[in-house]
Amino acid sequence: MPRKERLTEPGHYHIINRGVERRVIYLEPEDYEFFLDLLHKVSKDYEIIVHAFCLMTNHYHLLIETKKNNLSKAIQYLNDKYTKFFNKKYTRSGHLWQGRYKSYALYDDTHFWIVAKYIEQNPIKANMVKQIDVYKYQSFFQWKYKHKYLQLLNGSMIFEMMYDEYADYISREMDIDAIDIVYKSPKLIITKEGTYKVLKKRLETFFEHDRDINRNDGIKKAFEYGYTKSEIANYLNISHTAISKIIEATAIGK
Repeated sequence: MPRKERLTEPGHYHIINRGVERRVIYLEPEDYEFFLDLLHKVSKDYEIIVHAFCLMTNHYHLLIETKKNNLSKAIQYLNDKYTKFFNKKYTRSGHLWQGRYKSYALYDDTHFWIVAKYIEQNPIKANMVKQIDVYKYQSFFQWKYKHKYLQLLNGSMIFEMMYDEYADYISREMDIDAIDIVYKSPKLIITKEGTYKVLKKRLETFFEHDRDINRNDGIKKAFEYGYTKSEIANYLNISHTAISKIIEATAIGK
């Protein structure tokens, strides 16, 4: 089975990679530091902005922005170089990562800030620390203490907030509904001809205003935009047949 097409066009991305079988990938402070030094090199060489990051014991989170169509090359370089370092240091061989890294394109500024908070809160959610400002290997710690890797965040959007504002924002509990969209990436449609279309507009946005009154119009627009009848039916919790009839009726009424 061919690999699923990956979105790599310039933009903002939430990158995640885990150790194979969820094994630990950072054993000593030197390991975290080597990875962050390597990430700094990648950000320069590939013209990438690191907006936020968090290195957990068995995985990492990055919130980055690419200026060129080079996301795959950049992350592949980062993962490969770290694997070689780790395997040599600990006299091991084989895969370090659990398959390909995961990349989630961000829709908009709202999505950006949700992901930033999600990343900063990871150590607390994992019960590694009780306070958000004491975990060393994340972006907020670097900002608060002006630590060694603060330069890694040059150009980060998190500095659009004042320090106290950002500290308060990431310390507040995350909305359950907000968590639901953290891992939603734009839908990628591949045509038979090999071209693709990216659906950056979320399905729910077609039904935000006067959902009951303008539902049929929203269905029509969502379908024309590229969402399937099944996706629309599942979201609205109505039958696929009903969706088909509504689309057919709106087409006749043109």
